[in-house]
Amino acid sequence: MTAPAMHPPTAIPLPPTFPVTWQSPEMAALPWTQDRQHVPEPMTPMSGWWASELFASGFSRGLAAYGLPLRTHAARFNSYFYMAVAPYVPPEQMPEYEAKAVPLLMAGVANFARQWKEEWLPEIEQIWDDWDRRDLRGSTMPELLSHLDVATALFERIWELHFRLLVPAFVGFSTFVDFYADVIGVRGELAAYRLLQGLDSKSIEAGRELWTLSRKAKANPAVAATVGSTPSNALQAKLGESEAGQAFLKDVDAFLQVFGKRSDTVQEFAPPSWIDDPTPLYDNLKAYIQQDEDPSVTHRRLGEERERLIAEARAKLMDKPEEIRHQFEALLAAAQMCTVVQEDHNFWIDQRGVHEIRTLCMEFGRRFVASGDLDAVEDIFLLTVPDVKELGAGHRLDIRKLVAERKAEMEHFRTITPPPMIGTDYGPPPENPVTKALGRFFGQPMEPSLVKHELKGNAGSAGKVRGVARVIIAITEAGRLQPGEILVTATTSPPWTPFFATAGGIVTDTGGPLSHCAIVAREYGIPAVVGTMGATSAIRDGQLIEVDGDMGIVRLIGE
Repeated sequence: MTAPAMHPPTAIPLPPTFPVTWQSPEMAALPWTQDRQHVPEPMTPMSGWWASELFASGFSRGLAAYGLPLRTHAARFNSYFYMAVAPYVPPEQMPEYEAKAVPLLMAGVANFARQWKEEWLPEIEQIWDDWDRRDLRGSTMPELLSHLDVATALFERIWELHFRLLVPAFVGFSTFVDFYADVIGVRGELAAYRLLQGLDSKSIEAGRELWTLSRKAKANPAVAATVGSTPSNALQAKLGESEAGQAFLKDVDAFLQVFGKRSDTVQEFAPPSWIDDPTPLYDNLKAYIQQDEDPSVTHRRLGEERERLIAEARAKLMDKPEEIRHQFEALLAAAQMCTVVQEDHNFWIDQRGVHEIRTLCMEFGRRFVASGDLDAVEDIFLLTVPDVKELGAGHRLDIRKLVAERKAEMEHFRTITPPPMIGTDYGPPPENPVTKALGRFFGQPMEPSLVKHELKGNAGSAGKVRGVARVIIAITEAGRLQPGEILVTATTSPPWTPFFATAGGIVTDTGGPLSHCAIVAREYGIPAVVGTMGATSAIRDGQLIEVDGDMGIVRLIGE
C-alpha cells in the first residue's frame, strides 16, 4: 500500500545506456521497479502486452476488493519488465482508506480457507475445464481470433483472483509471524515459519511424484542405463527406441499431463512448458536417480517437528487469556493454509495461465508461418495481440521488419543492466499490514556487507552449509547442478522445486522469507539466503561458498 510520500517526489536519473521515452507525464511520475523476482531476463513484446494490458488491471481489481485505493501499472521498458503500484486518491485521504481496508483484510484472512476451497479454486478449475474444450488446432482463423478474445478476458480474471487470494494470504502469513514473536516471545522470523513447515502442496506433490518416477527408472536396468548415458534434451527420443523405454514414457506422459503445463517463468510466454519440451523433467530425473534418500522422509520429519513446536506454543499460552489463545489458533490455521496456497495458486494460475496463453500464441505462429508472414513459429512472441489481430484479419503488414527490429532491440538490451528503479522516487512507503507482508515476499533491500568476501541477504531457511556454487540463471541449465552443490540463481518458481532435493543450499538475487524459494527450501530442510541483490554476479560458478541461512549471510570461501 503506497501512501503519502515520505520525502518530496524526486525524478530518478536514467543511465545513458537505458533511455526511456515516457508515453505521458503520468507514467514518468510513477515509481517503477524492475520485477527481477518474476521476470529476471528480457521480456518479449507479446508477454509485455499481456502483462501491461491485463495482468495489471487484474492486480488492481484484486486490491480494490479489500478497499485498497491502489492502481497497478505494468510496462516493458527496453525489454525489461517494470511494475508500479500507486494510490489514485490524494495523499491526505490515504489514512482514511487504510483504516477502512485493515478490517476488510483481516476478514479476508479469517475467511481465506473457505473462499479458496469453496469459491476461488472451483472457479479456476472451471475456467481451465472450459478452455480445454476449445479445439485450437482445428479452428478457423475467425474462430481462433474469437478464442483470443475469450483468452484476454479469462487472463484478466485469473489475475484478479490471484490477488484476491494472495493479498490476504500474505497478510495472514505476516500477521502470524508478528504475533508469534510478540506473544510467544521467540525472536527471529524463521522460528515462526517452523510452525508452517511440513505441509503438503502442489510443489511438494510434484517432487513426490517425480521421486516415484525416478524409482521406476532405477528399477529397470535398461531404462536406467539409457537415462544415465543420454543427454536430457535427447532422452525423450532415445527412450522411444526400446520397448522398456516406451513403457517408461507412458509413466512420463502421465506425470506431464498433471505437472507438465508449466515453465520456469511467470509472465514470459516464450519458453516452452515441460509438456512441450520435457528436458527440465529429465534433468530432475537424472538427479533423483543418483539419490538414495526419499525427500518425503525429510518432509515427514519437518511435519513432526511442526507439531511438536505447536504443542510447545500452546503450552506457553495456557496462562494467557482465552482471546489470545483463540487468536493464536485462528492465525496459525490461516498462515498454514496460506503456506499451501502460496504454492498451489502458482500451479493453478501463474503456471497454467502462461502455458495456455503460450499454446494459443503458438497456434497463431503456425498459421502465420503457413501464410508466409513469419519465418519461425516462435517469432510470434515478437508481436503483440494488436499485431496478431491485424494479421489474422488479413491486413498485410511488414511483419518481418518489425520482428527483426524487436529481436535486435532485445539482443542489445540483454547486454545492458537495467536500473532497479525508474520514474519518480517517493521514498519508502509507511508501514502497514500490506507493505510489511510485501516486504517479506520481495525481501528487504540489503546494504552491502562491510566484511570482505561476504554477501548479505534475507534469512530464508535455517542452517549452515558449505559447498560448490553452481550459478544457474535458467532452468534449462539446471541439469549442471550436482547433488550437494549450492544452487545460485536470480529467482526460482515452482518448476524448480524438484532441484531443491538435489541442492545442498540455495542463494538467490531476489526474494524474502515469504518467496517461493524460501518456503520450499524450508520444506526440504536446506539452508537458503534470498534477496542478496547480486549473488549471481558476485559468485563464480564452481566457487566454494558457505550459506548461513540463519543470519542471511553468504561467505565466499575460495575457488
